[in-house]
Amino acid sequence: MLIIKNCNLINMAGIYEEKKDLVIEDGKILDICDNAVSKYNVGHVSIDACGHYVTPGFVEPHCQLGVREQIYRFEGDDSNETSDPILPQLRTLDAINPADEGFQMALAGGVTTAVVCPGDANLIGGTCAAIKTAGKTVSDLTIVPELAFHMSLTDEVKTTYSGKRSPKTRLATAALIREALMKAKNYHTSWKLAETDPSKKPPKFDMKLHSLMRVFDGMPVKITAKRSYDMATAIRIAEEFGLHYTLEDCTESWLIPDLLKKHNVSCVVGPSYGSKSSENRNRDPIVGSVLEEHGIPFASSTAHPKMNIELSAIHLTLMYKKGLTALTALESATINAARVCGLDQRVGSLEPGKDADIVIWDGYPLDYYSSASTVLIEGKVVYQK
Repeated sequence: MLIIKNCNLINMAGIYEEKKDLVIEDGKILDICDNAVSKYNVGHVSIDACGHYVTPGFVEPHCQLGVREQIYRFEGDDSNETSDPILPQLRTLDAINPADEGFQMALAGGVTTAVVCPGDANLIGGTCAAIKTAGKTVSDLTIVPELAFHMSLTDEVKTTYSGKRSPKTRLATAALIREALMKAKNYHTSWKLAETDPSKKPPKFDMKLHSLMRVFDGMPVKITAKRSYDMATAIRIAEEFGLHYTLEDCTESWLIPDLLKKHNVSCVVGPSYGSKSSENRNRDPIVGSVLEEHGIPFASSTAHPKMNIELSAIHLTLMYKKGLTALTALESATINAARVCGLDQRVGSLEPGKDADIVIWDGYPLDYYSSASTVLIEGKVVYQK
Protein backbone atom coordinates (compact mmCIF):
# COMPACT_ATOMS: atom_id res chain seq x y z
CA MET A 1 0.00 0.00 0.00
CA LEU A 2 1.19 3.49 -0.87
CA ILE A 3 -0.08 6.73 0.65
CA ILE A 4 0.50 10.12 -0.92
CA LYS A 5 -0.21 12.53 1.90
CA ASN A 6 -0.67 16.29 2.12
CA CYS A 7 -1.97 16.68 -1.43
CA ASN A 8 -3.53 19.89 -2.68
CA LEU A 9 -5.77 17.68 -4.73
CA ILE A 10 -7.49 18.36 -8.05
CA ASN A 11 -8.92 14.95 -8.88
CA MET A 12 -11.15 15.97 -11.85
CA ALA A 13 -14.13 14.35 -10.16
CA GLY A 14 -15.45 17.01 -7.79
CA ILE A 15 -12.41 17.69 -5.60
CA TYR A 16 -10.70 20.96 -6.48
CA GLU A 17 -7.80 22.32 -4.44
CA GLU A 18 -8.63 20.40 -1.25
CA LYS A 19 -6.15 18.93 1.22
CA LYS A 20 -6.48 15.15 0.84
CA ASP A 21 -4.49 11.94 1.04
CA LEU A 22 -4.45 9.35 -1.73
CA VAL A 23 -4.30 5.65 -0.90
CA ILE A 24 -3.01 3.31 -3.60
CA GLU A 25 -3.05 -0.46 -3.73
CA ASP A 26 -2.21 -2.83 -6.61
CA GLY A 27 -1.80 0.07 -9.00
CA LYS A 28 -5.29 1.48 -8.36
CA ILE A 29 -6.72 4.29 -6.27
CA LEU A 30 -8.10 2.63 -3.15
CA ASP A 31 -9.26 5.66 -1.18
CA ILE A 32 -9.24 9.45 -0.96
CA CYS A 33 -9.44 10.67 2.63
CA ASP A 34 -8.37 13.33 5.10
CA ASN A 35 -5.86 11.38 7.20
CA ALA A 36 -4.82 8.16 5.54
CA VAL A 37 -1.86 7.51 7.83
CA SER A 38 -4.19 7.20 10.81
CA LYS A 39 -6.85 5.31 8.88
CA TYR A 40 -4.33 2.84 7.41
CA ASN A 41 -1.87 2.68 10.27
CA VAL A 42 0.11 -0.43 9.27
CA GLY A 43 1.91 -1.76 6.21
CA HIS A 44 2.19 1.31 4.04
CA VAL A 45 4.79 3.49 2.34
CA SER A 46 4.27 7.25 2.26
CA ILE A 47 5.14 10.02 -0.16
CA ASP A 48 4.70 13.53 1.21
CA ALA A 49 3.33 15.89 -1.43
CA CYS A 50 4.12 18.78 0.96
CA GLY A 51 0.93 20.64 0.04
CA HIS A 52 1.76 20.75 -3.66
CA TYR A 53 -0.86 20.42 -6.38
CA VAL A 54 -1.68 16.84 -7.30
CA THR A 55 -3.63 15.91 -10.44
CA PRO A 56 -4.33 12.87 -12.57
CA GLY A 57 -1.71 12.13 -15.18
CA PHE A 58 -2.42 13.96 -18.43
CA VAL A 59 -3.92 12.07 -21.35
CA GLU A 60 -2.52 12.94 -24.80
CA PRO A 61 -5.37 12.08 -27.20
CA HIS A 62 -3.51 12.28 -30.52
CA CYS A 63 0.22 12.05 -31.19
CA GLN A 64 2.95 10.08 -32.95
CA LEU A 65 4.91 9.23 -29.80
CA GLY A 66 7.35 6.42 -30.52
CA VAL A 67 6.33 6.29 -34.18
CA ARG A 68 7.73 9.62 -35.35
CA GLU A 69 10.72 10.12 -33.16
CA GLN A 70 11.43 13.50 -31.63
CA ILE A 71 14.53 14.31 -33.66
CA TYR A 72 13.06 13.15 -37.01
CA ARG A 73 15.69 10.57 -37.90
CA PHE A 74 14.78 8.72 -41.08
CA GLU A 75 15.00 5.35 -39.39
CA GLY A 76 12.73 6.58 -36.60
CA ASP A 77 9.95 8.04 -38.75
CA ASP A 78 7.28 5.42 -39.40
CA SER A 79 4.25 7.69 -39.18
CA ASN A 80 3.31 7.70 -42.87
CA GLU A 81 3.20 4.78 -45.29
CA THR A 82 2.98 6.60 -48.61
CA SER A 83 2.59 3.64 -50.97
CA ASP A 84 -1.20 4.03 -50.99
CA PRO A 85 -3.60 6.70 -49.63
CA ILE A 86 -6.01 4.03 -48.31
CA LEU A 87 -4.36 1.67 -45.80
CA PRO A 88 -6.85 0.74 -43.05
CA GLN A 89 -5.03 -2.52 -42.35
CA LEU A 90 -2.02 -0.77 -40.76
CA ARG A 91 -1.62 -0.77 -36.97
CA THR A 92 0.32 1.99 -35.24
CA LEU A 93 1.16 -0.46 -32.46
CA ASP A 94 3.52 -2.29 -34.83
CA ALA A 95 5.80 0.75 -35.14
CA ILE A 96 6.03 2.10 -31.58
CA ASN A 97 9.58 2.35 -30.27
CA PRO A 98 9.55 2.45 -26.44
CA ALA A 99 13.11 3.84 -26.51
CA ASP A 100 12.02 7.03 -28.30
CA GLU A 101 13.25 10.13 -26.48
CA GLY A 102 9.66 11.35 -26.53
CA PHE A 103 8.61 9.01 -23.73
CA GLN A 104 10.88 10.72 -21.22
CA MET A 105 9.58 14.07 -22.49
CA ALA A 106 6.02 12.87 -21.94
CA LEU A 107 6.75 11.98 -18.33
CA ALA A 108 8.47 15.33 -17.76
CA GLY A 109 5.28 16.96 -19.02
CA GLY A 110 3.03 14.95 -16.71
CA VAL A 111 1.61 12.81 -19.54
CA THR A 112 0.93 9.24 -18.43
CA THR A 113 -1.39 8.04 -21.22
CA ALA A 114 -1.10 8.67 -24.95
CA VAL A 115 -3.10 7.72 -28.02
CA VAL A 116 -0.61 7.12 -30.80
CA CYS A 117 -1.90 7.59 -34.34
CA PRO A 118 -0.58 7.30 -37.89
CA GLY A 119 0.44 10.53 -39.61
CA ASP A 120 -1.69 12.73 -41.85
CA ALA A 121 -0.41 11.62 -45.28
CA ASN A 122 -3.00 8.87 -45.71
CA LEU A 123 -6.72 9.35 -46.22
CA ILE A 124 -7.20 6.24 -44.10
CA GLY A 125 -3.98 5.43 -42.30
CA GLY A 126 -4.82 2.52 -40.03
CA THR A 127 -5.55 2.18 -36.34
CA CYS A 128 -4.40 4.16 -33.30
CA ALA A 129 -3.13 2.57 -30.08
CA ALA A 130 -3.65 3.69 -26.48
CA ILE A 131 -0.54 3.30 -24.35
CA LYS A 132 1.01 4.28 -21.03
CA THR A 133 4.18 6.35 -21.29
CA ALA A 134 6.53 4.16 -19.22
CA GLY A 135 7.64 0.61 -19.98
CA LYS A 136 10.42 -1.35 -21.62
CA THR A 137 8.36 -3.15 -24.25
CA VAL A 138 5.29 -2.37 -26.30
CA SER A 139 3.35 -5.00 -24.36
CA ASP A 140 4.28 -3.17 -21.14
CA LEU A 141 2.87 0.06 -22.58
CA THR A 142 -0.30 -1.08 -24.29
CA ILE A 143 -3.77 -0.31 -22.92
CA VAL A 144 -5.82 -0.78 -26.12
CA PRO A 145 -3.95 -2.11 -29.18
CA GLU A 146 -6.49 -0.78 -31.70
CA LEU A 147 -8.50 2.05 -30.23
CA ALA A 148 -9.74 3.88 -33.34
CA PHE A 149 -9.15 4.40 -37.04
CA HIS A 150 -7.40 7.50 -38.28
CA MET A 151 -8.55 9.41 -41.35
CA SER A 152 -7.14 12.64 -42.70
CA LEU A 153 -8.59 15.55 -44.66
CA THR A 154 -5.51 17.74 -44.81
CA ASP A 155 -3.24 19.29 -47.42
CA GLU A 156 -0.58 16.74 -46.50
CA VAL A 157 -2.50 14.06 -48.37
CA LYS A 158 -2.62 16.13 -51.56
CA THR A 159 1.04 17.13 -51.40
CA THR A 160 2.10 13.53 -50.76
CA TYR A 161 0.36 12.08 -53.81
CA SER A 162 0.22 15.07 -56.17
CA GLY A 163 1.94 14.19 -59.43
CA LYS A 164 1.90 10.48 -58.59
CA ARG A 165 -1.70 9.39 -58.25
CA SER A 166 -5.05 10.48 -56.86
CA PRO A 167 -5.90 12.42 -54.75
CA LYS A 168 -4.74 15.71 -56.18
CA THR A 169 -7.78 17.72 -55.05
CA ARG A 170 -10.24 17.85 -52.17
CA LEU A 171 -12.79 16.42 -54.60
CA ALA A 172 -10.81 13.21 -54.91
CA THR A 173 -9.93 13.19 -51.19
CA ALA A 174 -13.58 12.98 -50.17
CA ALA A 175 -14.48 10.62 -53.02
CA LEU A 176 -11.76 8.09 -52.17
CA ILE A 177 -12.79 7.97 -48.51
CA ARG A 178 -16.42 7.48 -49.54
CA GLU A 179 -15.47 4.75 -51.98
CA ALA A 180 -13.50 2.87 -49.30
CA LEU A 181 -16.36 3.17 -46.81
CA MET A 182 -18.93 2.00 -49.37
CA LYS A 183 -16.85 -1.08 -50.18
CA ALA A 184 -16.29 -1.78 -46.49
CA LYS A 185 -20.00 -1.44 -45.75
CA ASN A 186 -20.95 -3.90 -48.50
CA TYR A 187 -18.21 -6.28 -47.35
CA HIS A 188 -19.44 -5.98 -43.73
CA THR A 189 -23.02 -6.76 -44.76
CA SER A 190 -21.98 -9.85 -46.71
CA TRP A 191 -19.58 -11.07 -44.02
CA LYS A 192 -22.11 -10.73 -41.19
CA LEU A 193 -24.81 -12.38 -43.28
CA ALA A 194 -22.54 -15.38 -43.90
CA GLU A 195 -21.85 -15.64 -40.17
CA THR A 196 -25.56 -15.93 -39.36
CA ASP A 197 -26.69 -17.88 -42.41
CA PRO A 198 -24.60 -20.97 -43.33
CA SER A 199 -26.16 -21.02 -46.79
CA LYS A 200 -24.52 -17.68 -47.62
CA LYS A 201 -20.95 -17.60 -48.88
CA PRO A 202 -18.71 -14.94 -47.26
CA PRO A 203 -16.98 -12.46 -49.57
CA LYS A 204 -13.42 -13.17 -50.69
CA PHE A 205 -11.13 -12.10 -47.85
CA ASP A 206 -9.78 -8.57 -48.29
CA MET A 207 -7.47 -7.37 -45.52
CA LYS A 208 -8.22 -3.69 -46.13
CA LEU A 209 -11.98 -4.14 -46.08
CA HIS A 210 -11.91 -6.67 -43.24
CA SER A 211 -10.12 -4.14 -41.07
CA LEU A 212 -12.15 -1.10 -42.12
CA MET A 213 -15.51 -2.84 -41.79
CA ARG A 214 -15.13 -2.58 -38.01
CA VAL A 215 -16.30 1.04 -38.19
CA PHE A 216 -19.76 -0.41 -38.90
CA ASP A 217 -19.57 -2.30 -35.62
CA GLY A 218 -18.95 1.00 -33.81
CA MET A 219 -15.17 1.23 -33.80
CA PRO A 220 -14.35 4.96 -33.39
CA VAL A 221 -12.81 7.10 -36.11
CA LYS A 222 -10.48 10.04 -35.52
CA ILE A 223 -10.67 12.42 -38.49
CA THR A 224 -7.94 15.04 -38.77
CA ALA A 225 -9.09 18.31 -40.36
CA LYS A 226 -7.70 21.79 -39.88
CA ARG A 227 -9.67 24.14 -42.11
CA SER A 228 -13.30 24.86 -41.37
CA TYR A 229 -14.59 23.54 -44.71
CA ASP A 230 -12.56 20.34 -44.32
CA MET A 231 -14.13 19.89 -40.90
CA ALA A 232 -17.55 20.32 -42.52
CA THR A 233 -16.65 17.64 -45.09
CA ALA A 234 -15.53 15.31 -42.31
CA ILE A 235 -18.85 15.78 -40.52
CA ARG A 236 -20.77 15.19 -43.75
CA ILE A 237 -18.96 11.93 -44.53
CA ALA A 238 -19.06 10.66 -40.95
CA GLU A 239 -22.79 11.23 -40.62
CA GLU A 240 -23.48 9.84 -44.08
CA PHE A 241 -21.99 6.50 -42.97
CA GLY A 242 -23.08 6.64 -39.33
CA LEU A 243 -19.53 6.71 -37.96
CA HIS A 244 -18.66 7.11 -34.28
CA TYR A 245 -16.18 9.95 -34.77
CA THR A 246 -14.20 12.84 -33.33
CA LEU A 247 -12.55 15.70 -35.18
CA GLU A 248 -8.80 16.09 -34.61
CA ASP A 249 -6.49 19.12 -34.77
CA CYS A 250 -9.47 21.43 -35.43
CA THR A 251 -7.34 24.52 -36.08
CA GLU A 252 -10.31 26.57 -37.33
CA SER A 253 -12.94 25.10 -35.00
CA TRP A 254 -13.18 28.45 -33.23
CA LEU A 255 -14.49 29.94 -36.50
CA ILE A 256 -17.42 27.47 -36.79
CA PRO A 257 -18.67 26.73 -33.25
CA ASP A 258 -22.33 26.84 -34.31
CA LEU A 259 -21.79 24.07 -36.87
CA LEU A 260 -19.95 21.91 -34.35
CA LYS A 261 -22.65 22.50 -31.75
CA LYS A 262 -25.41 21.66 -34.24
CA HIS A 263 -23.82 18.30 -35.03
CA ASN A 264 -22.81 17.55 -31.43
CA VAL A 265 -19.16 17.14 -32.41
CA SER A 266 -16.41 16.32 -29.92
CA CYS A 267 -13.04 17.84 -30.80
CA VAL A 268 -9.41 17.09 -30.12
CA VAL A 269 -7.77 20.51 -30.31
CA GLY A 270 -4.19 21.32 -30.98
CA PRO A 271 -1.56 22.25 -31.16
CA SER A 272 -3.11 25.72 -31.02
CA TYR A 273 0.25 27.48 -30.97
CA GLY A 274 3.02 27.53 -33.55
CA SER A 275 3.85 28.73 -37.03
CA LYS A 276 1.04 30.19 -39.11
CA SER A 277 1.41 28.89 -42.63
CA SER A 278 -0.85 27.13 -45.10
CA GLU A 279 -3.60 25.34 -43.18
CA ASN A 280 -2.45 26.79 -39.86
CA ARG A 281 -2.90 30.45 -40.67
CA ASN A 282 -5.88 30.76 -38.31
CA ARG A 283 -4.18 28.88 -35.46
CA ASP A 284 -4.92 30.66 -32.18
CA PRO A 285 -5.09 29.57 -28.50
CA ILE A 286 -8.42 31.40 -28.31
CA VAL A 287 -9.92 28.17 -29.64
CA GLY A 288 -10.33 26.81 -26.10
CA SER A 289 -12.40 29.67 -24.73
CA VAL A 290 -14.61 29.81 -27.84
CA LEU A 291 -15.41 26.10 -27.66
CA GLU A 292 -16.05 26.36 -23.91
CA GLU A 293 -18.37 29.33 -24.42
CA HIS A 294 -20.43 27.30 -26.89
CA GLY A 295 -20.53 24.18 -24.72
CA ILE A 296 -18.51 22.06 -27.14
CA PRO A 297 -16.55 19.27 -25.41
CA PHE A 298 -12.90 19.13 -26.38
CA ALA A 299 -9.57 17.60 -25.46
CA SER A 300 -6.19 19.30 -25.63
CA SER A 301 -3.44 17.83 -27.80
CA THR A 302 0.16 18.69 -28.60
CA ALA A 303 0.08 16.27 -31.58
CA HIS A 304 3.66 15.42 -30.58
CA PRO A 305 6.14 15.92 -32.16
CA LYS A 306 4.38 18.83 -33.88
CA MET A 307 4.51 20.43 -30.42
CA ASN A 308 6.80 18.86 -27.85
CA ILE A 309 4.69 16.67 -25.55
CA GLU A 310 6.70 18.01 -22.60
CA LEU A 311 4.85 21.30 -23.19
CA SER A 312 1.39 19.81 -22.58
CA ALA A 313 0.76 22.04 -19.57
CA ILE A 314 2.07 25.07 -21.47
CA HIS A 315 -0.46 24.34 -24.22
CA LEU A 316 -3.20 24.54 -21.57
CA THR A 317 -1.70 27.71 -20.14
CA LEU A 318 -1.75 29.43 -23.54
CA MET A 319 -5.48 28.70 -23.89
CA TYR A 320 -6.03 29.73 -20.24
CA LYS A 321 -4.35 33.08 -20.98
CA LYS A 322 -6.82 33.52 -23.85
CA GLY A 323 -9.92 33.14 -21.70
CA LEU A 324 -10.35 29.40 -21.11
CA THR A 325 -11.30 28.73 -17.49
CA ALA A 326 -8.76 26.90 -15.34
CA LEU A 327 -11.02 23.94 -14.61
CA THR A 328 -11.93 23.38 -18.26
CA ALA A 329 -8.26 23.69 -19.23
CA LEU A 330 -7.30 20.93 -16.81
CA GLU A 331 -10.31 18.82 -17.83
CA SER A 332 -9.24 19.05 -21.47
CA ALA A 333 -5.97 17.29 -20.65
CA THR A 334 -7.39 14.77 -18.20
CA ILE A 335 -10.98 13.55 -17.93
CA ASN A 336 -12.23 15.08 -21.21
CA ALA A 337 -9.26 13.68 -23.12
CA ALA A 338 -9.88 10.27 -21.57
CA ARG A 339 -13.61 10.48 -22.31
CA VAL A 340 -13.10 11.50 -25.95
CA CYS A 341 -10.85 8.47 -26.38
CA GLY A 342 -13.13 6.07 -24.50
CA LEU A 343 -10.57 5.55 -21.73
CA ASP A 344 -12.36 7.33 -18.88
CA GLN A 345 -13.15 4.11 -17.00
CA ARG A 346 -9.41 3.73 -16.31
CA VAL A 347 -7.72 7.12 -16.52
CA GLY A 348 -8.40 10.86 -16.57
CA SER A 349 -9.46 11.30 -12.94
CA LEU A 350 -8.36 10.11 -9.52
CA GLU A 351 -11.21 8.01 -8.15
CA PRO A 352 -11.35 4.69 -6.30
CA GLY A 353 -10.92 1.82 -8.75
CA LYS A 354 -9.11 3.86 -11.41
CA ASP A 355 -5.44 3.61 -12.35
CA ALA A 356 -3.13 5.40 -9.95
CA ASP A 357 -1.61 7.65 -12.64
CA ILE A 358 -0.66 10.72 -10.63
CA VAL A 359 1.34 13.92 -11.04
CA ILE A 360 2.74 15.98 -8.18
CA TRP A 361 3.49 19.47 -9.49
CA ASP A 362 6.02 21.94 -8.08
CA GLY A 363 3.55 24.80 -8.57
CA TYR A 364 0.12 25.51 -10.01
CA PRO A 365 -0.18 23.40 -13.19
CA LEU A 366 -1.24 26.40 -15.31
CA ASP A 367 1.69 28.56 -14.23
CA TYR A 368 4.32 28.97 -16.95
CA TYR A 369 7.06 28.19 -14.44
CA SER A 370 5.52 25.03 -12.97
CA SER A 371 6.48 21.52 -13.95
CA ALA A 372 5.88 17.93 -12.95
CA SER A 373 8.14 17.02 -10.05
CA THR A 374 7.00 13.42 -9.46
CA VAL A 375 5.00 11.17 -11.79
CA LEU A 376 3.46 7.81 -10.93
CA ILE A 377 1.94 5.30 -13.32
CA GLU A 378 -0.22 2.61 -11.77
CA GLY A 379 1.19 3.47 -8.37
CA LYS A 380 4.88 3.28 -9.33
CA VAL A 381 7.16 6.30 -9.44
CA VAL A 382 8.38 6.56 -13.05
CA TYR A 383 9.75 10.10 -13.08
CA GLN A 384 11.25 12.53 -10.59
CA LYS A 385 12.57 15.94 -11.49
